[in-house]
Amino acid sequence: MCLRRVLVILIFVTALMLAVAGTALGVTTRNVAVSKVTGTSAVLVVKSDVTSNVTVEYGQVPGINTAMAAGYGAARHELSLVGLSASSTVYYRVTITDAAAPSTSVTLPEKSFHTARAPGESFSFAVAGDNRPASDTFVQPAIWGTIVGQMAAENVDLALDVGDIIYGTGSDTLAQNVAKYEGLFAVTKQLTYSTPYYVAAGNHERLNYANSKAGYDQEFTFPVNNGADAATYGEHYYSFNNGDTHFIAMSTEIPGQEGMITGNQKAWLEADLAAMDKSWIIVFMHRPLFSGAHTGDPWVNTGNLTGQQNKADIHALFLQYGVDIVFEGHDHYYLRHEEDGIQYLITGGGGAPISGTPALGPGDVFSAGSYEHVKVDETASSLAVSVIDSTGATLEGFSMAVPDLWMSLSPGNPYWASYADYQARELSVKYTIANSGSGDAINFQLLSFGATNLVEPLTATPISLGTLTAGSATSLKVAYRIPLGVLSFMATARATCTDDRGYVHEYPDRYWF
Repeated sequence: MCLRRVLVILIFVTALMLAVAGTALGVTTRNVAVSKVTGTSAVLVVKSDVTSNVTVEYGQVPGINTAMAAGYGAARHELSLVGLSASSTVYYRVTITDAAAPSTSVTLPEKSFHTARAPGESFSFAVAGDNRPASDTFVQPAIWGTIVGQMAAENVDLALDVGDIIYGTGSDTLAQNVAKYEGLFAVTKQLTYSTPYYVAAGNHERLNYANSKAGYDQEFTFPVNNGADAATYGEHYYSFNNGDTHFIAMSTEIPGQEGMITGNQKAWLEADLAAMDKSWIIVFMHRPLFSGAHTGDPWVNTGNLTGQQNKADIHALFLQYGVDIVFEGHDHYYLRHEEDGIQYLITGGGGAPISGTPALGPGDVFSAGSYEHVKVDETASSLAVSVIDSTGATLEGFSMAVPDLWMSLSPGNPYWASYADYQARELSVKYTIANSGSGDAINFQLLSFGATNLVEPLTATPISLGTLTAGSATSLKVAYRIPLGVLSFMATARATCTDDRGYVHEYPDRYWF
């Protein structure tokens, strides 16, 4: 009898322990991702397998939390961390509580991330892509876990992905699509606990299907563009700054425009580039503009006249506004192509089956049929690029540097060149163009003049001034027609030149008269 009672008690205790253990393990973390990091704020995405309440305690000293953010009654939370200091490390601790069972919770180990760097402060970032599975599954390739681990170990400030991150299909339900992203997050969590992860969607995300677009929009938190598509594709193309670098994510997968950048997105791109004032411009997108292996794509198919014109237009924009590197995917290998001084890098070795090593064509510099990612070390005056394979070996390394080329376009006092000009309201302004740097400004051109208050520039453009050697200067007279009653106006001038390495520089200037 005593033995039986002991057995009953043991069974009861064992059952109780299992119940408690099951409850303690009942809250499973599906995703934790630092997102939308600026100099003073960030968004922390926390997702669990149950409807939960989440608190985030954070501060700028390890173990000492001076602020808190909280979210209630959802499986996925976007928690705003505010009041941060620029160029600093933020430490945080997450607690997730089952909303239906408040005694059940899990507190994650303290993690940290770095706020956006200030201009002049160096940092590093990583780029990878095409990490999707080879077939319709939510399980990511094992090699992708290796690459994510490499990027996490490098302590980069941010990571870019050029797309094809899941194997989406047109028949996916929303739940199936979300499960595929959760398979991705199961791998990327080791990185995104401390590193914001920015994606440019690929064709395998299947964003032309409603469930696939809904899953993508639901599961990611990116900066939102301010263009005409903000309500529908606000997080599909976007930009942000870090240090002396401006990052632009483009979408080659807008439904109806697949394989191109056109319409509202193209208009937004030009406006975003025109407003940029950083030393470096980095673009990342899925489909390659040059040297692509997908011969049916509009940019690659030479018989597609619309695609070829769009290709020329987009490259011209990149060239005009001084884009330095364009990261791309779609093809499952590494390839560097140089076009007019712009580096176009296909980094498609994230985990999808490798396509082999491509032969080099015109403009191609280096290729490798390897699983890989790219690491970039940035300073205000240089970008050091390393291509690292899954074993840790460096496949290629190169650097880019801002030349010591300083151009100025300064006006003198406006004047009426003659009484006839005064009667015709034709005002003259003499501009001095000076090269005060140590490098030559090759093929210096004045591309356009503009003015406000209905003032009309009369001097025809473009004007080629040839090469302005280091330390030299020249002058140019520009005429404007001034309407009666106008007492002042703003004049604009846009000029461009090439340095001795082939990189293009643009100089937009504005002056009040």
